[in-house]
Amino acid sequence: MILLIVLLLLLDSIYQLYRYFFPLPNIDPKGKYVLISGCDSGFGHTLAIELDKQGFNVFAGILNSNSETSLRNNLSERATIFHLDITRQEDIDAAFELVQEKTNILHALV
Repeated sequence: MILLIVLLLLLDSIYQLYRYFFPLPNIDPKGKYVLISGCDSGFGHTLAIELDKQGFNVFAGILNSNSETSLRNNLSERATIFHLDITRQEDIDAAFELVQEKTNILHALV
């Protein structure tokens, strides 16, 4: 039992040293654009809301137009919601044009 406690304390100390010497980068979201597909529900939906709260400009691609109301209620005016079916070339081209209208650089593509 004592060995387990000592091991846990040792692991915690190593973790704290790692975090001290290798801190997470602090990214300034101002002016950064992120495109997220699959924002209808699940991970994409949650990520779009979280990144919008952090201050990123979010392009939120949805497949089902019924999801737009729920998403719009949770996003700020920085966010752009649009239809995106990643299996259709026309939708991909339209997304490309939409992004080019607002920025030339995407910080992330999810």
